[in-house]
Amino acid sequence: MKATDLLMREHKYIIRALNVIQQMASNVEHGKALDDRDVEDIIRFLRLFADEHHQGKEEAVLFPAMLKASDPGHLATLRWMTFEHDQERSLVEGLEDALRTKKGKDFVYFAERLNHILRTHIHKEDHILFELAGTCLSPGEDERVACELEDFDRNFNEKILKPLLERLTAMEWKYLGRAA
Repeated sequence: MKATDLLMREHKYIIRALNVIQQMASNVEHGKALDDRDVEDIIRFLRLFADEHHQGKEEAVLFPAMLKASDPGHLATLRWMTFEHDQERSLVEGLEDALRTKKGKDFVYFAERLNHILRTHIHKEDHILFELAGTCLSPGEDERVACELEDFDRNFNEKILKPLLERLTAMEWKYLGRAA
C-alpha cells in the first residue's frame, strides 16, 4: 500500500465529520439549538484525529520525506499545505469560542468556513500533493514512509480512533439519518 493511500483513507473520516458539522450549522440557521455535547465531541474529533493525528503525520512524516526526495521547487507547495493546516486549526478554535459564548451565528460562520477550506484542502492533497509524492518518492522511500505512518497509527487506532469513530457514527445517525 502506498503511503498516500493511508492518508486518503483518513480523509474520508474527516469528510464524515464535516458532513455532521454542516448539518449542525444548518440546524442553527433554522432556529434549532446546538447540542453542546455533540459540538464538543465533533471538536474533539477534529482536534485529536484531523489535526493532531492526521495532519501531525503529514507534517512529521510525509512532508519531510517529500522535502528530502524532491527538488526545492516543491517547498512552496508544502509550506502552503502547512499554512492551510494552521487556518483549519484557527477555524476549529472559532467553533470552540462560538460554543463557549453561545453565539449561534458565529458557529455557523466558522462551520461554513471550515467546511469550505478543509474540503478544498483535502481535494488539493488527494489530487495534487499526493500525486506529487508519488512522483518524487521512490518505491523504497514510499514503503519506508508508509511504515512510519503505520507506526504513528499503532496505539492511536485502538485506544483513541475507535471511540472517536463510534461517536462520529452516532452523530451521523442523529444529524444525517445515516452512517457512512
